[in-house]
Amino acid sequence: MTQPIPIFFSINDAYAPFLSVAMTSIIAHADPQRQYDLIVLYEDLNAENRERLGQLATTNVSIRFVTVSDDLMKQLAGEHMKLRGATFTLTIYYRLFIAAMFPQYDQAIYLDADVVTTTDLAALFQTDLGDHLVGAVQDTFAADHPQSVQYVTQHLQLPITDYFNSGVMVLNLKQMRAEKFNETFTHLLTTYHAEFIAPDQDYLNILCRDRVTHLDRAWNVMPTQQNRVTAPKLIHYSLFGKPWHYADAQNGQYFWDIAPQSPYFAEIKAIQRAFTAADRAKDQATETGLLATLHAFSAKNSDDIQQIRRELISD
Repeated sequence: MTQPIPIFFSINDAYAPFLSVAMTSIIAHADPQRQYDLIVLYEDLNAENRERLGQLATTNVSIRFVTVSDDLMKQLAGEHMKLRGATFTLTIYYRLFIAAMFPQYDQAIYLDADVVTTTDLAALFQTDLGDHLVGAVQDTFAADHPQSVQYVTQHLQLPITDYFNSGVMVLNLKQMRAEKFNETFTHLLTTYHAEFIAPDQDYLNILCRDRVTHLDRAWNVMPTQQNRVTAPKLIHYSLFGKPWHYADAQNGQYFWDIAPQSPYFAEIKAIQRAFTAADRAKDQATETGLLATLHAFSAKNSDDIQQIRRELISD
């Protein structure tokens, strides 16, 4: 029997309604002849949301919920990295531990909750990564703004064309285990105190430097000022382009095509109605502040990042 296709998410209660839409779209396009294993890594996801999301399971799509082990939490204890302007729980790091937590899988898909697929994800899963650690798509927000281009090229010291978005990834779990990816990340996280704008994504980019299979942009279509993808396979409503907030969100039609089939549809519509002009102004101010912070970081000379790079090269 063919092994199930593992697809991982990492969420809290706030994103349960939108994860339900992502799951609904995956199930709608799943090959009935194949098995899929949807695995939700969580720290704060209440029993009601677990039950409602779990009820989406079908005969060939299982859904399960996994808490991160106490051992892992101890490894991360004392780590208080924050995205500037917002506070994150440790769930932002969970995707970096999938290889260690699930030794039964050699390859897997990781998705953020704010996605919708228009096709069977089996095709994405079958990506041949060789000895690369991940398959991913260039981050279009980073490429669209001179402040973020400077941040990536000067602060992270990576080519902007190589800087990928970590919200949609094919993970080479077997290779990660062979290279002790989990242990390396934990060591770097607890040894150095490098300042990052997006700690999880930035760490992944540094750890996977020159070990990335660049996927077709259609597999992670984000809001962008670049040329639009005309036939998206997987739409990712990253950062400020949420269709449940903005009627004119890029590619929002794909979300609303599938959202009525979600058990959370009424709540999603209520979230849309409750989003005010003040909320829109707050989003705009947050984006402006983020770009200013990116620009400020570009001028910093981070000794910690230099030391991380030297240590990775020496290994």
